[in-house]
This record gives sequence, structure tokens and C-alpha cells, in this order.
Amino acid sequence: MDLHQPTDHRTYRPEIRFGDIDAAGIVNNAVYFTYFEQCRIKFFEGMVGKTWDWHAAGMVVARHAIDYLRPIPFGADASIRTWLVELGAKRMTMAYEISLHGEEGTRLAARAETTLVCYDHRLGKSIEIPEAWRPALEAEPRFPSPWATSR
Repeated sequence: MDLHQPTDHRTYRPEIRFGDIDAAGIVNNAVYFTYFEQCRIKFFEGMVGKTWDWHAAGMVVARHAIDYLRPIPFGADASIRTWLVELGAKRMTMAYEISLHGEEGTRLAARAETTLVCYDHRLGKSIEIPEAWRPALEAEPRFPSPWATSR
């Protein structure tokens, strides 16, 4: 399976809104994490559907890491690829690459990684990845961390 296919649950195309822009005229660094959150929503909806009880089987972010490679201007044509790097008993690591598309071709704007932990908000503790999710997650192709080949 090609990670670069733009038509599935692994690709998100954010709308770069005026409210995302800071005083320098580029997407504010904190907004990237909102884009990644939207990527995860699309990713999970594509695998487990739109309806499940997030209170009983939710996710919390344990770690974020990002490299900002070039600024994203207002109105840019951007896409974000999302993939699964690692799957454990209670946690998973997802990675992202933001690409800008324009007259100069496609250029990498940022790469990032998020570690998520399954969490039962009602009980206030981490839980195993739900068995109902596991077949879809196990079937997801694994690709290396975005830093595996870049450093």
C-alpha cells in the first residue's frame, strides 16, 4: 500500500484559515498540533467509524515532537500524511508529514510524531487498546518514524 495515496484515511487537507496565521503572516507553530489532531480524527474514523464511546475508550496524548522545516503561508495548498509507526498494548505512535503544493512542486514543511495512550476517562486510567480496534490497527501498514531517515 502506498502511503502517498491522497484519497484514504491517511491523508488530510487542512484549510489554512486567517485565524491560523500569526503576526509573521504564517501558520502559528501551535496550530500544527490542531492539524495533527484533525488527522488523527480522520485516521480513526476511517478505521473504526465515527461512533464509539470516547469516554470509555479514548486517547490521550503522551508526547508530541515536531520539526518545522518551512513556513506555511495563509491560503497554502497543504496536505498531511499520517501513518502508524508503532503499536503496543496500551499505546501507539503516529507520524505526520506536512507537504506544501505549489508552483515549485511539492515541498516538505514539517514532520512530527505523537504517542497516544488509550485511556478510560470514566475510570481515570490507561487501558489496553480495545479489541474492537486491534484488527484494523494491526492491518495498518507500518512505516518508520519521519526521523528514521532524516537525521
